[in-house]
Amino acid sequence: MKPLLQTKKKMEPNQDLLHLGFLNVLKGLGLDTEEPHYKRTADRCARTWYNELCIGLTKPPPKITVFPTDRDEMVMLRGIPIRSLCAHHLLPFVGTATIAYIPGKGKLLGLSKLSRIANWYARRPQVQEELTSQIADAVAHYAVSEDEQQKGGVGVIIRARHMCMELRGVEHPADMVTSAVRGVFLTKPEARAEFLELNNNG
Repeated sequence: MKPLLQTKKKMEPNQDLLHLGFLNVLKGLGLDTEEPHYKRTADRCARTWYNELCIGLTKPPPKITVFPTDRDEMVMLRGIPIRSLCAHHLLPFVGTATIAYIPGKGKLLGLSKLSRIANWYARRPQVQEELTSQIADAVAHYAVSEDEQQKGGVGVIIRARHMCMELRGVEHPADMVTSAVRGVFLTKPEARAEFLELNNNG
């Protein structure tokens, strides 16, 4: 299991191609790209997608700081903002994530690193199910031992609203909830129950 795996890409991201693509979108809609409101729209969109919305593809992964510990109790961070793009319609989905782990390798992750991991994986087109698993696998690299005893565990829950469902199609607002568990959260029901209880009531 490798941490912070890059998404497989057929080619490297290219801001100039993004600009051209957005320019063609405007023209495809019959808009005058020389009109003052639209004159720099393609450039703004290209910069926004390249430098903000898709930094999980255009920027290197965050550096992860760990600290030695002898703890074997759960650490949980709730309310982590999730802002991503649906791979099918390129419309946003937004919500929050809960990440919990039990140290199994004698290491504590820097608290902000959980948010950074979630944000880096979220900032790219994808589906919520994959995002949840990617975050769980990345944290598990630092938290779950790979020996026969398999100490430590990771649990991730994401709740998000999808604009591809609210703005088109059925046009209904609803929350999608996905979860992924690794290590003892998967193999020990009592650990999983504690994780779910803290997420719901803590």
